[in-house]
Amino acid sequence: MKVATSLVLIVMVLFTFVGVALALEISGEVTAVDAAKGTLSLKSGAIDAGFDCETGSLIKDVKVGDKVAVEYKEEGGKKKATKVTPMKKKASVGC
Repeated sequence: MKVATSLVLIVMVLFTFVGVALALEISGEVTAVDAAKGTLSLKSGAIDAGFDCETGSLIKDVKVGDKVAVEYKEEGGKKKATKVTPMKKKASVGC
């Protein structure tokens, strides 16, 4: 019984770390956002990506043209945003 309990505990710990390792991130420019539907589209280089946001609050202040970093996970073939972070704008350098 003690061996079975230890094995279950080990498996649970491994799944915890694997879940963290599967978190993905991409950054780029927002091309479309719909807070009511909870969707966000992003262009990063040659990649266009669409995300479902679990809550519209993740993207309530995001506008088209903003640069953001999106942490997401893939579930059922869809990208689900778990965190949306605005990227700081570079300060303009004048002569």
